[in-house]
Amino acid sequence: MAASAVFPRAVLSSESAVNAGTADRIATSSPSSLNFPISTTVTISTTVTTSTTVTISTTNPATATHTSPPDTSKSGAVAGAAVGCLVGGLILGALAAFFILRRRGKRNKHYRRQGQIVSKELDHSPPDPDPPSNDVKLNQFLLDAIPNKELMSELRALGDLVNMHVENNYQFQAVSINSSAMTQSILNLGFPPASGDVVAALCLNPRTRVVGLRHVISHIAFASIDFNAPSPLSMLPVPVAAFRQSLPSVQSQSSNSPETCLALSRWRVLSAFLLHPTRSERTPLSPYEETAVPQAKRLVSALNTVLCHFVSSEPGKFQAQTEHLESVMMEFAKFGHILLSQPSDWRLIYEASMAGVGQRAVIVCAGLEKLSHRDGRPYGSPHLVEAPRIIQVG
Repeated sequence: MAASAVFPRAVLSSESAVNAGTADRIATSSPSSLNFPISTTVTISTTVTTSTTVTISTTNPATATHTSPPDTSKSGAVAGAAVGCLVGGLILGALAAFFILRRRGKRNKHYRRQGQIVSKELDHSPPDPDPPSNDVKLNQFLLDAIPNKELMSELRALGDLVNMHVENNYQFQAVSINSSAMTQSILNLGFPPASGDVVAALCLNPRTRVVGLRHVISHIAFASIDFNAPSPLSMLPVPVAAFRQSLPSVQSQSSNSPETCLALSRWRVLSAFLLHPTRSERTPLSPYEETAVPQAKRLVSALNTVLCHFVSSEPGKFQAQTEHLESVMMEFAKFGHILLSQPSDWRLIYEASMAGVGQRAVIVCAGLEKLSHRDGRPYGSPHLVEAPRIIQVG
C-alpha cells in the first residue's frame, strides 16, 4: 500500500526520500515516536539492482516486533530443483510415450499390410484341383492296383471256363419246351426285352445251343459282379450290393454326372479298403465264403430255371451240373472282388448295346474298359483294355 496512507505527510515528504537510508531510520526509530492506536503492518519495496523486503508489525503502542528478511537463496534452490525434476520427468515421459506409440504404429501397419497380402492371395489364388492332403496320405495304404494284363488274363479265363462248363454239362438234342415259355424264363433273369426271342431261339436250336447257353451264363454272371449296374443276384460283398441297390433311382443324366461318378468311385475304393480283413497286405478283396457261397447258390438256382431243360436226365447229371456251375460263379465272384478293389474305375461290356452291335449279335465273354485314373478322375473317353467276344447270329 502507499506510504502516504500510513504515515503523516511530515514524515514522508517526498518520494525521493524513500531509499536505503529511509529503511534504516524506520528500523531504528523508537516505537514511542509512532503513536498509533492500532496494529499496523508496513511493507516497503525498493528495487535498484536487488530486491529488499522489510516487514514491521506493531501489536500495540508499547510493543514492536522486528522481523529480518528471509533467506531466499535456499528456498530458490529448492524450488529450482523441484521445477527441474518436474520438467525432466515430463520430458522423459514424453519421450517414452513417443517411442512406444511409434513402435506400436509400425507393428499395426505391418499387420495390416500382412493381412492385405493374405487377403489378396486368398481372393486371387485359383482353386486347388489336387485331392486333400488326407487323401494323399491315405492312398499310401489303399489296396494296390492289378496290372491290366493280369486283368485281361483273368477275364479270358472266365470266358474259357464258361465254354468248358457248357460243353461238359448239357445235352444237344431237341428238348420239349416251347419258345414262348423259354423266352419268358430268359426275360425273368433280367435280359433286355428285345433280346428275349433271339436268345430263346439260340438255346432251343441244337446247332446254336452252345452259343446261346454261353451267352445266357456269361450275361447273368458278369451282371452279378458289375458295380455300375447293381443286380438282385449280385456276387459282390453283401454290404456293397445292399448299398448299391438302396440308392434311389435317378435320371440317366444325373446318374452319369461327373460328381456322381466321382462320389461312387471314392466310396467304392474306401469300402474295399475298410472291408479288407488284412488291410496292411494291400491285396485285392477275396469273397467271404460265409456269404459268397449262399450268393452263388441263389444265382445258380435262378440260372437253372433256363438251364435245367438242357441237362441230361441221367442220375447225378443235374447235381454235377449244379455243383460245377456254383464253382464257376465263385470264380466270377473272385474277379468281381478284384475289380471292386482297384483304385481306377472299370466297366464290363456284356450287352450288345454296350458294344454297339445289333440285336442279332451276342456276347459270349465280356469286354473290359478302363474309365478313370487312379485318383478317380475320369478319362476323356473310356480306354478299351479287352474287347468282348461277339458272335453274329443269323
